[in-house]
Amino acid sequence: AIAARVNFVGELGWEFHHKMEYQNSIFDQLMEAGKELGIKPFGIRAMNSLSKEKSYKLVGTEMSIEYAAYESGLDRFVHPEKGDFIGKDALLKWKRNGIKNKLVTLEVHDVTDADVLGNNPIYIDGKLIGRATGGDYGFRINKSLALAMIKTEFTSMGQELEIDILGKKHKATVIPDSPYDPENVKLRS
Repeated sequence: AIAARVNFVGELGWEFHHKMEYQNSIFDQLMEAGKELGIKPFGIRAMNSLSKEKSYKLVGTEMSIEYAAYESGLDRFVHPEKGDFIGKDALLKWKRNGIKNKLVTLEVHDVTDADVLGNNPIYIDGKLIGRATGGDYGFRINKSLALAMIKTEFTSMGQELEIDILGKKHKATVIPDSPYDPENVKLRS
């Protein structure tokens, strides 16, 4: 097996890459070895909630062919000066023409029974300015969260917006990315 110190939940974590026929045995051994530490399995919904608290991006939602890498907040991974790559000319043209959208993290207020799932419209003064790419309730910080692609002029910290959840508009505020452990202390422990 190959163990990689990587995760999608904002905690110190590992992934094990192994042959599928060893899956049940490895799982059973991990559960037994971690019993005295209180180890417990968790599901995809928990992982989604934890990832939203870290503003982690998913391929196909926050990162897609629909948005430029610069819009998705991937600037630090784009190095046009290092040579040619597929899509370089189109990406630079997109940047020259002006980035129209930006991915932000939102706190959604007054949610009682449903959180953002994705594709929820976002408004300011009744005008459509973007959409949520995903969301969930962040149990570690006790806030309803969303990741959203919105027009750049509405992305400043503290900007108040409205987001539609099941036909009801809720107030939302642009907040800093990674509301849980923004310094990544847990990941480096």
